[in-house]
Amino acid sequence: MTNTPHADFASVVALGSDIYNIGVPQSSREASSSSVFILDCWSHTWRQAPSLPVELFTVSVGLIDGKKIYAAGFFDANSEDKNSLSVFDPKTQAWDPVPIPCSEPLGVFYRDGKLHEAAQNMNVAYNFKEARWDSSQRVIYYHMISNSFCVVENVLYSASHGAFKWYDTEAGWRVLQGLVGLPKFPHDSCVRLGNFGGKLAVLWETIPYGNVHCSLVKKMIWCAVIELERRPNCEIWGKVEWFDHVLTVSIYSTLESVVSATV
Repeated sequence: MTNTPHADFASVVALGSDIYNIGVPQSSREASSSSVFILDCWSHTWRQAPSLPVELFTVSVGLIDGKKIYAAGFFDANSEDKNSLSVFDPKTQAWDPVPIPCSEPLGVFYRDGKLHEAAQNMNVAYNFKEARWDSSQRVIYYHMISNSFCVVENVLYSASHGAFKWYDTEAGWRVLQGLVGLPKFPHDSCVRLGNFGGKLAVLWETIPYGNVHCSLVKKMIWCAVIELERRPNCEIWGKVEWFDHVLTVSIYSTLESVVSATV
């Protein structure tokens, strides 16, 4: 697709048949950006949307109850980095800022009706109904720093350090059981997760043996769909429905994100 704007892992989110690409600099000359682009999955064309209230150096985006979009990140306030959180309503086409107390967000996700910001020393959650922040000393960012995480049916899943795990508020991180037939991933492999209609979609890349610096070498992109089952003993099992090689790309391509649009 021509004229596709640059994207990264945390800048892309799907809402209905539209895919939003939010707050990513579109050239090497830019350090920050407030731009918002929308891909119409019916016409396969890009259009611009209302910009963010501030230009962000970093960005994490996602959905709130499947109806609104949040965007969090750092911005420059008089040569001092500060956090920004804004919520976009597609009906009004407006961004509304939300005060944010956390100074170092490493991962942002939405579950239990709250927007969670995972930092190095704490986790804060914004309750939209009560318009307040709650803090917790439970540290959950360790399994999120690989950028391989998503939320499915109100459960946070991660693929990091060569393992699949899920997060429970009371028990912390637990290993996802099952996954029979799914290949083992090296610790340094690029893996991306997504919510695929209540199932876990997994995309990863492999490089054939040989000279990886040769321009003729291609990356192979693989995909798996995993059915999730919560069992009475507070375990979640994953059943691999299928996996296969789905795409071959240039060695210089990068696997950024997984989103599921409705078409």
